[in-house]
Amino acid sequence: MRIHIYLARISMCSVFLLEGITARAQSEKILDAFDIHHTLAYLIAIFLIMLFVMIFANRLYYYREQEAGAEARRINAQLSMILASNKTQTWVYDISQHVFKVYTDDNKEISYFPFDFTQNYDPSDVGAIRNTIKSMTAGETLSESFLIKGPIPKDAETEQRIYDVNVSVLRHDKHHRPTALLGIQHDITEEKKNGEKVRKLMLRYHNVFNSSLVDMIFYDADGYLTEINDKACETFCISDRDSLLRRRIKITDIPAYKDLDIEHLDHLLCSSITNIDKVKREDEKVPEVLLRGTIYYEVSVRALRNEDGSLRGIVTAGRNITEMVESHHHERQVSRQLKTTTKDIQTYIDNINYSLKVSNVQLMSYDPDTHILELFSDLSKAQYRLTELRAIALLKEDSHRRARGYFRRMDQRQKQTFTCTFPTIMRDSRGRDIYLSFHIMPIFDADGHVTHYFGMCRNETEITYTELQLQEETAKAQDAEQLKNTFLLNMSYELRTPLNAVLGFAELYNNEHSIEDEPIFAEEIRKNTNVLLRLIDDILFISRLDAHMIELNYQECDFVPLFEGWCYMGWSALSPEVKVSVDNPYNHLNVIIDQQNLGMVVQKLCANALYTTHEGRVRAKCEYRHGELMITIEDTGTGFTAEAKERLFNRFERETEHGHPGTGLDLPIVKELLQQMGGTIELQTAPGKGSTFYVSVPCEMTSLEKKAEIII
Repeated sequence: MRIHIYLARISMCSVFLLEGITARAQSEKILDAFDIHHTLAYLIAIFLIMLFVMIFANRLYYYREQEAGAEARRINAQLSMILASNKTQTWVYDISQHVFKVYTDDNKEISYFPFDFTQNYDPSDVGAIRNTIKSMTAGETLSESFLIKGPIPKDAETEQRIYDVNVSVLRHDKHHRPTALLGIQHDITEEKKNGEKVRKLMLRYHNVFNSSLVDMIFYDADGYLTEINDKACETFCISDRDSLLRRRIKITDIPAYKDLDIEHLDHLLCSSITNIDKVKREDEKVPEVLLRGTIYYEVSVRALRNEDGSLRGIVTAGRNITEMVESHHHERQVSRQLKTTTKDIQTYIDNINYSLKVSNVQLMSYDPDTHILELFSDLSKAQYRLTELRAIALLKEDSHRRARGYFRRMDQRQKQTFTCTFPTIMRDSRGRDIYLSFHIMPIFDADGHVTHYFGMCRNETEITYTELQLQEETAKAQDAEQLKNTFLLNMSYELRTPLNAVLGFAELYNNEHSIEDEPIFAEEIRKNTNVLLRLIDDILFISRLDAHMIELNYQECDFVPLFEGWCYMGWSALSPEVKVSVDNPYNHLNVIIDQQNLGMVVQKLCANALYTTHEGRVRAKCEYRHGELMITIEDTGTGFTAEAKERLFNRFERETEHGHPGTGLDLPIVKELLQQMGGTIELQTAPGKGSTFYVSVPCEMTSLEKKAEIII
């Protein structure tokens, strides 16, 4: 702006000066204007004008230089800010001087010789700089880019930097040969690190998604299927994954998610049972699913949201639990059988372990030269020293010959191991014959000759008698088999009796009969049919009891209202002349029991009074005492004799003398069921004095509240 002002002023002065000279020339004669005086005046004027122009040019250059410097500083400051913010650094390589000039962030210039300049980079990457400079100096390329690492950090905490370097020709000489190269290096350490982190994250995502052991399915924000892993394809028998993804299946097209509100979804855990065949028949939306039959599926559905709460997608993680559900009951049955078998095996093992523990295991040594048998409780000294004859004399007489044979082999120094067991004339604390087992091996010298025999003497009395006990148990098992055969014979007879009655009265309908007799026939058929149904139910139930197939499902409940309900259900068929009552000392009693099976026990015991009590009273009461639930059911009926009491819990045994028809299986079922629950049952009865059943069932009490005592 100042330069334009000065130019205007100079122009005006020049115009005024020329006008003055012109006016002067006009006022004087033309010939007088070129004399010596006027010429000198003109020369002085021209000199002054030239001096003025030189001064003006000097000032003009000065102000231009100031403005250019200010503009350069402004541009350099902006460039420094841009380079600093972009983590960019520039350097210039002077080809003629072989010097690198590095420009810092504060516009300072630092010169480096090539060796010093390469110290700023990893030694393994310095060759890239040299090759680039060599090729550009030779004019092969005008610009090159490459990645280079910074110097190796001196400590493990400092991170090695990575630079993206671009080298281009900055200046040429008159022959167009490069004289200076410009290098611009950008610090991309963070970008590389973030890129590597993203790459590893994506790799981890794909590895987790595709190699997951559960079914992983991803839906976008609109609920459309976008990705499914290999495990899910295997579960649903999907052979064409790409076709499924192109179909744009929506999550609500899946039967289990048809009512899903994806906009308000957060996290959902659910299990579903889907009949694939039925779904395909009614609404085929996913033909790529080749799975057939019913599938039990367990799935976790989770919504993925952005920071602003908007839905980003939906991911499901599930698994096919069909096989697990179908085999659950079988596994429980196998588990119970295995538990029972394991218990029996463990009992046998405990007996064996106990036998080994209490048996006096001793070391033994026999010298063929002295014929002395030594027994050691430890290696320090011999507890017993027996001659050959004395050792044989301690055995049973029928074992002497066999024992002499083993001693003869050892006296002959035979090179073999002996194992034998002998009964002795000694007895243990229980009065049983002691059986000793010997395991003997030869001991050789350096020449391979037998010097003596060393072995172990073990008391196998318990093992021997355990085997005898097993034989007795086998005999008991055979007796149980005989009892089972007897049960089958009785069951056959009991089934035929009501069945023959039904068939007989049914035949009467085909014969000539009176119409008045038909109600009697129908009643007899109904009564015997009910007896037959009850009998079959009881037979099936007691068969399940014998096979230990009854499942005991323990749950916490309030026993007070349940007990009263069971009692009154069992007494529902009693005569109106019989008074019933339930004695209950609790407002509530929370215990962990098997409601179904214990309820069956109480109802059958209460219903038992139907056969012996036609008048009087029947009373039931319960009490919790020291981890057991005590139940008492008493009546004032006819009672039972001592002989009848002994047979009362036998199958198909009935006391018909006092009008006790039934199936003969109620009380045996009660007893067997209580035994499997860990409980007991006792009966106190006498003819004409009624009966009292005492039931004890182990259980766990969580809380109770007794009724307030009324003080009179």
